[in-house]
Amino acid sequence: MKNILLILMIAVVALPACDQDNVMTKLDTGGVDYVAVAHTAIDAPYMLNADNNYSISFPIHRTYKNASGTVANLEMTSNDDTGLFELESTTLSFTDGEAVAYAVVSATNPSAIDPAKIYSFELSVTGDNASPLYHTAEFNGQLELKFESVGTASFVSAFFEEAWTVEIFKAEGLSIYKAEAMYEDGYDILIIEDEGAGTVSVPEQKAWFQTDVELPARIAGSGTVSTNGDGKMVFAMEIEHYLPEYDHTWGVYDEVLTMP
Repeated sequence: MKNILLILMIAVVALPACDQDNVMTKLDTGGVDYVAVAHTAIDAPYMLNADNNYSISFPIHRTYKNASGTVANLEMTSNDDTGLFELESTTLSFTDGEAVAYAVVSATNPSAIDPAKIYSFELSVTGDNASPLYHTAEFNGQLELKFESVGTASFVSAFFEEAWTVEIFKAEGLSIYKAEAMYEDGYDILIIEDEGAGTVSVPEQKAWFQTDVELPARIAGSGTVSTNGDGKMVFAMEIEHYLPEYDHTWGVYDEVLTMP
């Protein structure tokens, strides 16, 4: 009589990551020690943070928890082509007596994670023992930032031809800063520092409200990091202000933030 594998998984219907162990599906194994993804699709993104070392642990199940030597062969693709995320291993072994092991997708450089981007992943089990039904999973990851205040910075904007002070917050464990209401109330600006390169980048984000068209203007740019005579970091940035909805740009302006 054929063996029936009870695997915690979901087919087609997406579940939040917190419900990973709640649904059971039957799979005819024919005596093969199959390996399978726990879910084929998960909508809610995994949160990447310091607590999980900016990684995702995705459950892989097998048929027989007491079988010895079972290995899951893994492949992964993502919507990031820079190599920022990779599988910690393309082979996954199971502990004796355990039916579940975890494929780990980790960031090679957490500071390079774009806080404004949702990263998508496709993870597959391959080989002769790959489940014929549940062999590919799609899921997402997004940076979760926990900020703490570092003080008040001074900001000089060539675009607005003014200078003012800005409250600065730093992400826990990362060189990512939040300038609270840098241009206007309600629009906090994220700035990413690359300490090794001595540069900063400003990912595309909403920055201030354009009343003529009743839409938020966006900014994006980059710059360099230096230290002034008072020992304070200075972010000298070139930032473009634009309205993508109208394919309009006001141009690139020098914007200087002197950190606390």
